[in-house]
Amino acid sequence: MADTSVPPGIQLRRTGVPPPAAPATADRPASLIGSNNLADQQDENDNAPYVDDEDPARGWPVVFGASAMLFVTLGLVYSFGIVQDILISARFASASVLGWASSLSIVMMPVLAVPCTNAVHRFGNRAASIAGSLLLAAGYLCMSWAVGSATDSPGQSPTPTSTVGDGGGSLPLLFVAQALVGTGYALAFWASNSIAAAYFTRHRALAVGIVYSASGIGGAAFSLALQAMAASPLRLPWSLRVCAAVALAITLPCSFLLVPRRRPADASAAFKPALLKDPSFVLLLVATGLATFPIFVPPFFLPTYATSAGLDRSVGAALVAGYNLASGLGRILFGVLADSAFGPVSALGFALFLAAASILAIWTVSNSLATLILFLVVNGSSSGAILSLQPPVNAAIFGIHQAALTLSMTTSSRAFGMAFGGPIAGYLLDAFGGPHAGTQAYRPALLVMGSLCLLSASLIAALRYRLGGFRLDARF
Repeated sequence: MADTSVPPGIQLRRTGVPPPAAPATADRPASLIGSNNLADQQDENDNAPYVDDEDPARGWPVVFGASAMLFVTLGLVYSFGIVQDILISARFASASVLGWASSLSIVMMPVLAVPCTNAVHRFGNRAASIAGSLLLAAGYLCMSWAVGSATDSPGQSPTPTSTVGDGGGSLPLLFVAQALVGTGYALAFWASNSIAAAYFTRHRALAVGIVYSASGIGGAAFSLALQAMAASPLRLPWSLRVCAAVALAITLPCSFLLVPRRRPADASAAFKPALLKDPSFVLLLVATGLATFPIFVPPFFLPTYATSAGLDRSVGAALVAGYNLASGLGRILFGVLADSAFGPVSALGFALFLAAASILAIWTVSNSLATLILFLVVNGSSSGAILSLQPPVNAAIFGIHQAALTLSMTTSSRAFGMAFGGPIAGYLLDAFGGPHAGTQAYRPALLVMGSLCLLSASLIAALRYRLGGFRLDARF
């Protein structure tokens, strides 16, 4: 009789024949064999196996298209710290209020995770990406009108109605602009973030890491470009309009490269309540939510922190650019680590620990350029990996057939952190003296954010123990 066993780590193509029961191995502990948990079973509409059919020839163009989408969308989101620093210096609004504005652009992604995933399944990745591109550009056009002629010139100050400069400005319109940017970012993100994973098996984490690394490179490019244009005769409003035009020029053609390899068997399923009974899923869900509170605080607050430390504003922009470059590099390096014997769950836990340690042990005591550079290298590389490791982690625990489903559900838990992380940091900063009180005013906020990140790392450690103990030969 033919041998029907499947080598460990090999995924199987659909054949219409139910898969044989796999024996317990180092990669698949006995606790997951015959489990009644939904997360451990094939979807009832997709009970056929898969084979190792990595398709890089068609996969790499998809990687390029998805990378371009995140280069622009997340690059613009990460560079909002430059806009925020200019508006705070112009006294357009307080740090806490602008913290709410910054969080609005990122909270849409997790809040709209389920409807955006359904939209991608119903209308296709290309259509969702094109819609996201148009909304993103519209948001930046709206933002250019919202900020008016915002400037940091000492002779100008805001009116009681939050109008800045002779060209006017509107704080409510800034929130509308950020909502448009956030909705466009959400659609583009869910159309492109994990589409490349289906084309790869052995190098899945690396491919996804390359896609996510583009967002760090985009954040660096847009941060430097915004700072340079805002200091030029273009000023801030026209700088934002140029960003809108560049966004459209890149994202619209690249949307047509987003060709999915296969549709999920149940295209309408973006939420499965029964997963909430699985302890592994709950641990990952809570850890993901906690990790998101501090994750966007560094790119949004580094420029203001640099100013509070007595550094030039151009240095602050360079720090954000360096942070985003480190983020991009970290996503690739941690992707390679996740593809190795270390495993994606272990890599995620290590990244969370490094992110927490860098906030608590480095940023809280940073008063010089050297320590800030050390912080941005360690925190940027680890924080970037926290986002990029999510798809391979979900695929490793719940299977590639449930990766999109579980990713949309776990990402929904990011809504709380993305909504309240920036505002909490901003309120604590204002409560302890504000940006003009020096770097010590930031420490309470940093201690809170670092502690939340450390708690998230502890939950991932518990998840890793539940999946395979702490055995080095158990690849998770």
